[in-house]
Amino acid sequence: MKKNINEIDLFYFVFFPHLLSKDKLFYLKNTIDFSDEISFYSDLKNELNRDISVNEKELISKRIKSYSGHYEPQEDNFIYLHPVQLPVKKNNNFILAAASDTNQKSISTRTYFDEDKIYIVKIINFENSSKIFVFSTMYEIIKDFDIIIEPQDLQYHLEDNMKPLELNFNIEPENIILKFNLSNKNSYTKS
Repeated sequence: MKKNINEIDLFYFVFFPHLLSKDKLFYLKNTIDFSDEISFYSDLKNELNRDISVNEKELISKRIKSYSGHYEPQEDNFIYLHPVQLPVKKNNNFILAAASDTNQKSISTRTYFDEDKIYIVKIINFENSSKIFVFSTMYEIIKDFDIIIEPQDLQYHLEDNMKPLELNFNIEPENIILKFNLSNKNSYTKS
């Protein structure tokens, strides 16, 4: 059985034991063959679950550009996103009026990026509503932030980016601003 155990199995054993087969789980629970590796992953898991002190948070916030306004309000806690200009596709085919479907519901999308392409906002406009999705290219969960829609200056608060912001009307913003609420302790909760 030892030769059937790989690195990902050891990782799963510590972090996600439910993903392992019963045979591998039983073997790893009852052997000392991989004690060093399991100890390493266990220490890593414990370190990830450790609470971070206020002093450590302050030091970290000074190192991260978007968090640098943690204790002094600065423009650094604002991320400005601009629309992506997509090339317009030309359709050389004729569409006759009789061929158009008047009952077809219109859906439009628009994508916004920040200058560093770390944050992406995707807006989907349905017939009478909108959904706004916020993504990080760093695959992180963004917590405790506001979305500001310009030029209408509409502002909405989100606890995290796990679910889209849903509006009961359509929007066509020129720009989007993400404002991080860095004075709140929840900005630092682990993902």
